[in-house]
Amino acid sequence: MKTYNNSILLYSAMLAVYFFGGIVNAQNPITTFKGISDPHIRVFNDTIYLYSGHDADPNDKTWVMKDWRVFATTNLLDWKHVQTISPKDNYMDDNSEDCWASDASARNGNYYFYFSDRKRGIGVMKAKHPTGPFTDALHKPLVSPLHDPTLFTDDDKNKTPYLIYGDKTDAYYIVKLNNDMISTAETPKPIEIKGDAWKNAPEWMDKNYLFKYKQSYYLSWGNQYAISKNIYGPYECVDAVGTGYKLGEFAHGSFFWWKGQFYHIWCYYIRDGYKFRESIISYCHIDDNGHIVTDTNFLDEHFSNGVGQYKASWKKIEAEWYYEKSSNIEKRGLKNKGFRLTNIKDGNWIRYAEMLFENENFEFQLQLNSVQGKGFLEIRQGNLSGQILGRIPIDSDNLQKKYILKEIHCLKGKTDLYLTFTGTKDFNVALDYFNFLRK
Repeated sequence: MKTYNNSILLYSAMLAVYFFGGIVNAQNPITTFKGISDPHIRVFNDTIYLYSGHDADPNDKTWVMKDWRVFATTNLLDWKHVQTISPKDNYMDDNSEDCWASDASARNGNYYFYFSDRKRGIGVMKAKHPTGPFTDALHKPLVSPLHDPTLFTDDDKNKTPYLIYGDKTDAYYIVKLNNDMISTAETPKPIEIKGDAWKNAPEWMDKNYLFKYKQSYYLSWGNQYAISKNIYGPYECVDAVGTGYKLGEFAHGSFFWWKGQFYHIWCYYIRDGYKFRESIISYCHIDDNGHIVTDTNFLDEHFSNGVGQYKASWKKIEAEWYYEKSSNIEKRGLKNKGFRLTNIKDGNWIRYAEMLFENENFEFQLQLNSVQGKGFLEIRQGNLSGQILGRIPIDSDNLQKKYILKEIHCLKGKTDLYLTFTGTKDFNVALDYFNFLRK
């Protein structure tokens, strides 16, 4: 039944975007612009930038990609189209239809846009702003052949930059870049990937993406990934990041952090046999075993709503779907057992942005997994010092973990909701979920 529901939700949303240009207040697909593919997200100066390919026509049966698109948002909701990058502005042919996957990076006050010329090679353009205008830095490929660039900056003292690219017909390659970001510091090296997931991947498999979490490097493709302690590898296959919602071998995506939350964005083909895609986004988690978990359970319930906004009418608002939180609060859990927020102490807060209240009077329920010490939860509207909608005492001497506030009065409409915590020196709680019950 879950698979059937997934398909209905996804197909309905795709039809709405395709025929009507978008759903009112819908966030999946993430924009009303059609044909957004190969999405790579970068966060520069507290703004999220989406660097994407652009499929030309819903009826194309081969890849026709005449330019790249750049979108920007500061809230995950309003994705503004801020730039179109044309192959006329680099060494590619003026009428090229081979504008394949791209990525971006920043260094020394400049911004760099790396692009695929189909499988011929990867070029680089340069600008003073994340949205350009970009100019060709080399007038030739930076590396060739192969395609699909991922830019990665390590957290060592030199902030060493790397380019990852390629496909399984040859290999994924990694090469260190010089500080100028437009020249290589070494000969590209093939990346060894061990495990059945890579062994069984199609020969054409490209779509790489690389990020680092704690001391491990995560290399992904499609819906699979591998981990290594050394950026050059070898990498050991782990598992699928998730299932459903076209999150399979054709999914080209990226992962990113925003205000302490982790997200996964990927594209899918709208119709089998046609090269026309859209991109969707969901919350993502790294569990206690270091495994990636794309939250498709969230999409089961709230696909068209998307991330970054909430409704008080939902049956549950899981703690791990937060928009922003105090830095010391930790997301913990396991892939098959769910997630929670832990290490919530005196002075901490959690923000759920753009909460829609469709009614005014509610009963509020809070489910905690553990309680130490004594304290209070205050439910605030608008900001950290906003109107207090309710206050709940929390006490470890009371063995209950579900706390109920019988009467909470809210203003109708959208507002940021803050859960703020105060308590004794030893106060420490773990939050599972909360909900609002209509009175």
